Amino acid sequence: MDSSASGGMSSGMSGSFSVNNFATTLYSTGWMPTTPAGYAGSWLFLFFLAFLWRGLTVTLSKLDAYWARKHEAYSILVDGGKERVDRKKAVEVWRTSVNLPRAALATANQGIAYLLMIAVMTMNVGFFFAVLVGYFIGELSFKRLHAR
Repeated sequence: MDSSASGGMSSGMSGSFSVNNFATTLYSTGWMPTTPAGYAGSWLFLFFLAFLWRGLTVTLSKLDAYWARKHEAYSILVDGGKERVDRKKAVEVWRTSVNLPRAALATANQGIAYLLMIAVMTMNVGFFFAVLVGYFIGELSFKRLHAR
């Protein structure tokens, strides 16, 4: 069906993945691999970006746990001359030393996630698998650190 038969609108995106198309625009018209070497470089970039994204996600989780332990709310109670520490859940106080780095890392993490989403939306199978393999290797590498 041509664009005139469908009401004059064309989305510009195909509805299926392309398998043998090296010339896929990635992020800008200046980044369009036209050779196998350029395509391999783009693939490796997406692989390492997905790997970094997974590592940053685990790092954020570890830092949140560290900051929660470091700034845990507690009070010292004196009962009949005996001191005891009473740990209680409290609203976390806003700290510049915690919240600014957390927000910066979370923003970088979300930016990387959006870049990976755009790469997958090119509907190029190679780019799709670069993101999946990078995520998989990142999960194997970093998730075990998260469990500790």
